[in-house]
Amino acid sequence: MKEVRVPDIGDFKDVEVIEVLVKPGDAVAKEQSLITLESDKATMEIPSPAAGVVKELKVKVGDTVTAGQQLLVVEAMKMQNEVRSPKSGIVERLLVKEGQAVNAGDALAVIA
Repeated sequence: MKEVRVPDIGDFKDVEVIEVLVKPGDAVAKEQSLITLESDKATMEIPSPAAGVVKELKVKVGDTVTAGQQLLVVEAMKMQNEVRSPKSGIVERLLVKEGQAVNAGDALAVIA
């Protein structure tokens, strides 16, 4: 889970949430705008820190927020990659279990 917080906004103590661009369940891309904040001098869009799904909103339009305050929670997408066999043959033995963490270069199976 990634918490999205109000960044350092300089000398401003309270800024207003003027737009909420997502809702829980929405898929978001990394750097996609999530929320728009406005002070008396500037407007700032808050981007997503990662690709994923919005799990929870902590603010609504009209709220005032301060630096460091949580705005929403994004569940980052988990990467999945298919691993293709380097050769034809018969799988004699799997060397890892489903859900087991592996590192680059680890042997996954024995193919005869």
